[in-house]
Amino acid sequence: MKARITVLIPFYNPGSYLIEAIESVFNQIYENWKLILIDDSSTEEYLSDIALYLQDPRVTLIRNPLNIGQSKSMNAGLELVSTPFVVQLDSDDWFYPHTLEVLIQAAEKQPKDVAVVSGNIHIIHEDPQGNRIQTEVYKGRNFIDRYDFLLANTSVWPRFYRTSALKQIGGWPTDDPYEGRFLEDKRILLRLIEHYRFHWVDQMLYNHRRHSGNQTNNIGVYAEMAEWTIRDALKRWGDEYEPVIITYGVGWKKVVNLVPKNLVDTPKEYRSLTNPEQPAQPKEPKRPVKPKAQRKAPAPYQNPPTPTSYSYYPRSNAGLGTRPGAGPGTGPNTGPGTGPGTGPGT
Repeated sequence: MKARITVLIPFYNPGSYLIEAIESVFNQIYENWKLILIDDSSTEEYLSDIALYLQDPRVTLIRNPLNIGQSKSMNAGLELVSTPFVVQLDSDDWFYPHTLEVLIQAAEKQPKDVAVVSGNIHIIHEDPQGNRIQTEVYKGRNFIDRYDFLLANTSVWPRFYRTSALKQIGGWPTDDPYEGRFLEDKRILLRLIEHYRFHWVDQMLYNHRRHSGNQTNNIGVYAEMAEWTIRDALKRWGDEYEPVIITYGVGWKKVVNLVPKNLVDTPKEYRSLTNPEQPAQPKEPKRPVKPKAQRKAPAPYQNPPTPTSYSYYPRSNAGLGTRPGAGPGTGPNTGPGTGPGTGPGT
């Protein structure tokens, strides 16, 4: 049967982790896949470890002559993709045996405006010797719209993309100060959600390893890129909101509110949630309570008005990654990256 899924594994000096990632693809219940390995100019020898896998006609190896970073490496792989769906697997992570089967079944039931399918993630913390010291489970969720996703301060795992959507937006963006080396997951997702929807499957589908070599241990760069990415997305979406960004934990950043720019200089108590175009009026003083005999029957219950703005619309506890230590890819101790000297992951 013709392949329906391409797995992309970018890596840089992956060590022994790469074999486990590749084996998790070969161990899939669903077998109609292709695998593209993208070596981002590794300086350590690894070919002898994966030689057996390279004999499989479903496997392709790309070797970058220079280290170009995560996003550009993913784009190099995307150029070779001919299947309807693409999924990213970092070289120090691994799939469950049922991962691809669950994802393809869910994706093929979705309309074409759904660009990403994801699930839940199992995070394994290891000490420098490779011993497992802690495990965590993060559940995903669905998102109402692009602002809901932005305010969730999270990513999604695994990222199972519709290939046509990726190619429609030009692949992974590289127009940031680091040319796509950091936070590539959030950047591509924020681009896609401008035009498409995401779908979440409530099943465990991805294993993520946290260790001393993860690139996201570079807190300063990731905090810088987190704020840059937030502001870049809002500007691209019409530049209507000013983000309220806080620093938390050991220096990470997240957005907790979006304030319409026409209300930025308006005192908080005058801001209207339901009608941002006009400031809310101050509350009238309370009137004396009428005697019981004169009270009217209470009016029937009516649903509260639906907000039409994100003005002072706090979503800081919505979804993954909205508190210190929560949300791989956007907070402390989260998500691998790419670059010389960053160790396994990419």
